[in-house]
Amino acid sequence: MTKILAKGEGYQILYKERGEDSEKIAPSGLNVLSRLDLPVPGIIAAADSGKRIRILSKKYFLVCQGKLDENEGVMEDLLFHDSRSNRTFPVKRMRKGVKEARLNFKVLSYNEEKDLSYVEAVLDTGRTHQIRTQFSSRKHPIAGDGKYGSRIKCPIALMCGEMTYDEGEGTAPVTVKADPLKELPEV
Repeated sequence: MTKILAKGEGYQILYKERGEDSEKIAPSGLNVLSRLDLPVPGIIAAADSGKRIRILSKKYFLVCQGKLDENEGVMEDLLFHDSRSNRTFPVKRMRKGVKEARLNFKVLSYNEEKDLSYVEAVLDTGRTHQIRTQFSSRKHPIAGDGKYGSRIKCPIALMCGEMTYDEGEGTAPVTVKADPLKELPEV
């Protein structure tokens, strides 16, 4: 059941449950401004055509397999999304359909016994399956993401847990948060 986390004149900030379609949960008259894959829960924004709020940043939280080489850093790739297979792949050179992708990450904790990392990721770009592809291509698939190489059986361990937005130039930023620990496996 979709929850309203914040609202203003002409917009709502919603919590999308796992399995809900981002495009179908916006109230009548509002258009979705940010989308999440079907199996990914988290915060999304919807607004009417006359009220365009600005999304300033989104923080994603995930549990991935293995220990990352660095506790924080940047992942940069060229990504190609194949619409026929609905999969995204890193490629070596720019060509038609390829887009640059960049995200910043920080490891929040690592469980040596389970060999799982709890990570925060902030996107500079928003590409289809970007987080899933970038972590998987570095041999750290997101737990529960069989499409991108995880062998762990659980719901996909990725969510949008924080969004900062404003109502336009000169307005104060607002941050809305959800509890990632409610949605992600224990690390």
